[in-house]
Amino acid sequence: MLNKELVEQNECGNDGKTVNLYYDQMAGVYLAFGLSAYYTTMLVNVFTSYSELVGMPVALLRRVHVKMLRQSLQKVEHRQKDFYRFEMDTVIGEAGYERWKEQALEMYGRL
Repeated sequence: MLNKELVEQNECGNDGKTVNLYYDQMAGVYLAFGLSAYYTTMLVNVFTSYSELVGMPVALLRRVHVKMLRQSLQKVEHRQKDFYRFEMDTVIGEAGYERWKEQALEMYGRL
């Protein structure tokens, strides 16, 4: 089960160069939220949506996407398939994040 508080803590404290991925066992995909989702979309072509539960955009990654990230980013932490933390070489920052977030909310939020 996804830990909402952990996601919020990780993304509110994102340093601008971290990608956090959480494994959703039911769907069989990895999820990136907030800034991690934003950064992920810059690195691999993934499906995005908006999570009303955590109030952030979400990116859905298949295993092939995770393998691509593993090849291009430094892995910092990995826990038994359910969590990855990657670190990028440079800070991307939040320059376009708010606009991207609003677009995700408009397109995918509140049916």
